[in-house]
Amino acid sequence: MSEQSTRLNVLVVGSGIAGPCFAFWLHKLLPSSTITILERAPEPRFGGQAVDIRSAALPIVERMGLLQAIQDKTTTEAGVDFVYTDGKTKASFPATGNTEQQSMTSEYEILRGDMAKILYDNTKDMENVTYLFDETVTSIEETSEGQVNVRFANHLEPALYDVVVGADGMSSRTRRDVFGPGPNNDDYLHRMGQYGAFFKIPRTEEDTNFAQWYNASHGRLILKRPDQYGTTRIYMAVTDSDLSRFDEIDELLKKKGAHEQKEWLAKQFEGAGWLSERVVKGMMDCDEFYMQQIAQVKMLEWSKGRVALVGDAAYCPSPISGVGTGAAIVGAYVLAGELSRTPEDVPGALKRYDATARPFVERVQKIIPGAPQIANPQTEWGLTLFNKTMGFFSYPFMRKFGGLVGKLVPAFGGTEWNLPDYGSAQKS
Repeated sequence: MSEQSTRLNVLVVGSGIAGPCFAFWLHKLLPSSTITILERAPEPRFGGQAVDIRSAALPIVERMGLLQAIQDKTTTEAGVDFVYTDGKTKASFPATGNTEQQSMTSEYEILRGDMAKILYDNTKDMENVTYLFDETVTSIEETSEGQVNVRFANHLEPALYDVVVGADGMSSRTRRDVFGPGPNNDDYLHRMGQYGAFFKIPRTEEDTNFAQWYNASHGRLILKRPDQYGTTRIYMAVTDSDLSRFDEIDELLKKKGAHEQKEWLAKQFEGAGWLSERVVKGMMDCDEFYMQQIAQVKMLEWSKGRVALVGDAAYCPSPISGVGTGAAIVGAYVLAGELSRTPEDVPGALKRYDATARPFVERVQKIIPGAPQIANPQTEWGLTLFNKTMGFFSYPFMRKFGGLVGKLVPAFGGTEWNLPDYGSAQKS
């Protein structure tokens, strides 16, 4: 096969984690490719909360030569404490120090922004890899000549590509434009009955290197976590199986700004106890605030012709799975690998990507039955039961069974999936 015949012109929509990871691997495995990474923001976005590098993603990151960079940027989190309203610990789960038997805190816990920056820094200067900011796609249409015609909203002229990769997150516009609104007009989202906000507040002496998980009645949750930068990261969530509770916030997420969303959340947490007043005040003062519905993306197919989805755009397992970043890394690696095997047959490569990665994705999308409601009780009686259950599982003799949990739950290090070998990135 000639060099000319293997040259692919690829557009990647989204510069978070999945898109740059895919670009890294396609450049290494098929260096003749031209890769353009599109981002709607005017500059790289390095915000966000802690993410985990777990399971089958670990050997991929190691092959990329990035494991040390990740270790240097870990959040310093030493474990997770479950606390009562008076701040006393009811259950403690320290980090294990074992990547095959991880606890709730990964050995590679890193802020999403730090992970995105590592990937950006390791791809932005690659030959034939270009980042373009402040731009969005307005239409994607496959031509009869076997290319994809893409039109843009701002300064780019229409262009033809051999492959378009949607890596634009759970609310992917690429998915909506190419695959439609979903079979039930639900945008392929499986709602989980939880809405959560991510933000940071000033660190104080009462904050330690252990994350603290606090439940209040009516499905309210505050998860407080350390970082490397002298601030404290907060995940604040409301959970309810009665989805009508979220009608107002659904509208606010569509039509209003962060201030209105903050006010809704503050009202939900009135009288919640523990550090809720401090957290709510910090939220109202914080500029870096993001709120979303917690959901999974479930699709029967991740590709259509010469367009493929990767990461949260295709199979978001939800933040509560603990494996969203890992799934994005695995999917990006497999997608690049399959394209490198048969660049002359893009649709066939995209189908193989689906078939190869889907068994892993199906595993990581399996969450504990009853989650997230089971971990966010509505009643005081439910809180008491949950507290006692977590206390039982925190006993040292119970933590010895972490290896068994790891084999069953990918979020705790399970790697029972055969990782394809497309060649080492270090050789190219």
